[in-house]
Amino acid sequence: MLFDLDVSELSLSDYQADAVPLEVRPGCHLVGRRNPASLLQCNTYVRSFETSRSPVHVCIDPGSRTDWPVVAANINRLIGDVGELQSFTCNHQDPDVIGNASYLCDANPNISALMTEEVWRLAQHLDFQPRRVHFANSICSPFVTLADRHRWQFVPTPFCHFRGAMAFYDPDIRTLFSGDLFGGLNRPGRVQMLAEESDWAGIAQFHQIYMPTREALRYAVRQIRSLTPAVEVIAPQHGFVITGELVPLFLERLENLLVGLDLLLVENDTVALDGYRAVLDRLIVAARQTLGREEVQRRLRSTDSGDGLDRLISLREEDLHLERDGFAAVVKIFSRLARGEASGFANSLRSDVLAACFEHNLPLPPVGAGLEEGELNSGIGSDGIRTH
Repeated sequence: MLFDLDVSELSLSDYQADAVPLEVRPGCHLVGRRNPASLLQCNTYVRSFETSRSPVHVCIDPGSRTDWPVVAANINRLIGDVGELQSFTCNHQDPDVIGNASYLCDANPNISALMTEEVWRLAQHLDFQPRRVHFANSICSPFVTLADRHRWQFVPTPFCHFRGAMAFYDPDIRTLFSGDLFGGLNRPGRVQMLAEESDWAGIAQFHQIYMPTREALRYAVRQIRSLTPAVEVIAPQHGFVITGELVPLFLERLENLLVGLDLLLVENDTVALDGYRAVLDRLIVAARQTLGREEVQRRLRSTDSGDGLDRLISLREEDLHLERDGFAAVVKIFSRLARGEASGFANSLRSDVLAACFEHNLPLPPVGAGLEEGELNSGIGSDGIRTH
């Protein structure tokens, strides 16, 4: 299924209208755009340190070029001018993380950058030139000193989701800048800064798409749990800032989440079939309450979609029997039942799927957590792209 988002009507004024720095902790602000039209927020942070001379300002993950008007406006409101930033860090080299690095270098030709050598090896091809690049290498030294006396700890998170990904821990405010780790998708319009427990579904789905394997996540979780003092705030590059009791809760959940390669294996895992049968039972019962038995049966028996569902299930009168690949079957059946329906109905079905998966300790299928109204509709748009 292909999901489309029309951004052609967005203007510079739209981006600047909601430019407000948000305080994460004293001396630390989120300056990225909270975009209600986006499913994936790009979180840029500024950490400010008071010194005996003048303040030192560090930008964490410069962010996406598409958000630069808001990022720049927020930084200007916060510290006076983008050129006052003395350094920036990069967790990894993806364009949503590092896209604005060139603007920071243009604003202050003396700015320095902090990242791993693996990240710099690729990031330099974006043709930005900080005055100095400091390599974050936890083996050579586990700490870096900022603003004369403030120490950050390097927290290696390899393969989450890049080999050289490095998180940075600020023990003064007990905040971990985690990059894509703990990032998450959000429902449209849900752009508050702080995470709630219900946001876990978007975090889980983001990791299942972008992280390679549970073992990489478990290694990262071990690094985070070993930090002293203990982490109180996780500030990821996407989604929401995680605080309070959600920090240990989400660490535990992430440690047990199947992602990436794990999901390719579980699709054919017969051990999970009974669990996914229960998920499908709940999904179909919920759909029948709105669509009716005959319409649900018609959609399940349809041979027009070409999605291969008939190879995964068998239908005996009104009973559906899951034969194989429960993870994939849930996605296909959800798509058939939700396509063309109002967003409220699709969201209700989605909630039933996610709740049932949690109850049975199953990997969350990608059933579109965070999709805008109308995105499940099939058809050909004005740009000629067909959605399936």
